[in-house]
Amino acid sequence: MITPLIVLTVSAFSIPLLENSTYSQTETKCTLTVKEERLLDNTVLTMSTDRKNNYDVKIYHLSDLQAPSRGQLTQYSIDNVDQHQEISYAVDHNLFKRIDDKTAIYTATIANDNLSPQLFTKAFKAHSYRTKLHIEGLAPFAFIASQRQADAFFRCAEQQQIATLAKR
Repeated sequence: MITPLIVLTVSAFSIPLLENSTYSQTETKCTLTVKEERLLDNTVLTMSTDRKNNYDVKIYHLSDLQAPSRGQLTQYSIDNVDQHQEISYAVDHNLFKRIDDKTAIYTATIANDNLSPQLFTKAFKAHSYRTKLHIEGLAPFAFIASQRQADAFFRCAEQQQIATLAKR
């Protein structure tokens, strides 16, 4: 009786983490998509990079934050908040897609100043593919990527960077 209960418990806690993130790659772009830990399909973080080493970080959510507008996002470590400095970024809030009269998807995009999206991505990697985010006007979010998916994304990003340097 105890063994099936342990297996069921372990399975219940490990399956959501395995399905929490996806990695995709095209000839020109690498993308990691991570579902929010609690809200799952309602809030998603995407990080991408292309051959020109341009990084893009977006959070898709269902809350209208007076789009279009500019706000602030703060990134924290999930584990040792005291040991890791919080990092703040400017974000642009926009309407992404209207589903119907009552439902719309919005984005919070880290302002692309050629540094912030790359800094965010590096901090995400340094925090073991885990991060806590707070966007002004919303409750904090927690994103935890599957190590296998995140490793594939960062390998792809490094290969994109190497290919770009080789062409120069």
